[in-house]
Amino acid sequence: MNAKKILIIEDDLALGKTLRNVLKINDYEVDLAESGAEGIQKAYEYCPDLILCDINMKPIDGYQVYNILKDSALTSRIPFIFITGRSQLNDIRFGLELGVDDYIVKPFDNQDLLKSIKVRLEKYEKLVNIGKNDYKALLNLSPNGVFVFDGETIYETNQAFLNLLGLSEAEVKKISFNQLISDKEYQKVENKIMKCANGLLGNFREEIELKTASGTKEKFVLHVSPSQKYNGFTLLIGLLAPKEQEGESAQLEYKKLVNILEEEKIYISGNLANKLHQAFDASVSHSPHQQSTSTMVAKSVFSKREQEVLNLSCKGLPIKIIADQLSISDRTVEKHRASLMEKTGAKNIVEVIIYALKNDLVEI
Repeated sequence: MNAKKILIIEDDLALGKTLRNVLKINDYEVDLAESGAEGIQKAYEYCPDLILCDINMKPIDGYQVYNILKDSALTSRIPFIFITGRSQLNDIRFGLELGVDDYIVKPFDNQDLLKSIKVRLEKYEKLVNIGKNDYKALLNLSPNGVFVFDGETIYETNQAFLNLLGLSEAEVKKISFNQLISDKEYQKVENKIMKCANGLLGNFREEIELKTASGTKEKFVLHVSPSQKYNGFTLLIGLLAPKEQEGESAQLEYKKLVNILEEEKIYISGNLANKLHQAFDASVSHSPHQQSTSTMVAKSVFSKREQEVLNLSCKGLPIKIIADQLSISDRTVEKHRASLMEKTGAKNIVEVIIYALKNDLVEI
């Protein structure tokens, strides 16, 4: 079993090193950040299983660190524990109202800290396993072959992928991806796979020929996109779709997938929405009568309030007026706009508006 990774954000270097030593002795993998800014950066790079964070830091304090990480789909679910010298009830209540998982007051007993960490990690592990089960169930509903790999080793597949190749899950894990197709076909995608794994290519599609379980050679469209980063290497998601499934049938499959997600109340993050968009939209040539999958992606992942903020933003209204019209705070408007930027991959609200207008997401 791999050691759980914990990120300590503490500007008191002596205390930070002491905590790191205590956790390492108890078989945790630990990284230490000496400021709020460094902690935010390492939270994205290190992908910890839990974060311990001091509150009283400058210029970015623990509350600001928590709010920034909570607003990102990449870090929002990481268990977060405040460590602080503030013992006032109002301070503790404020931290808990933000949504932080626990609040430990200095000085504290190491065993109390270790117990809190253990409880939070176990709770998080249960949530992750529930998510994985939902994700696997969703993948197994697809008639296309879906697999997770690092460019070579295949770590996970859906049932359609196994049926396609006529292999068991154990057999697939013993062979590398390049062994599943001919040398000639692998040469067509090898360079692109390497670029995806190294962050030099966002995604790609390529037609390949594959020997199926029936012994016949059939043409497929291979879609590959980066998934998650793990300490120096990137996991990729691959999707094999029969070539004749391109066009309208791919649109129908996407619609079914979105409907299932909505019925089961499964939240789609911005990253997953983009991957679905890439997988289904790359092979489809739109007609005036077809609704683009980018439109369906947006409508399936934007909340009702985000759509309202988007509509008013497209009318050129400033944050203050949007807040007044929707009876919410300026900060809440800013959060919704930040979420819209994350979900559409935009760098600013102007790009979000352009995206919305191009995909007919608003009526001006």
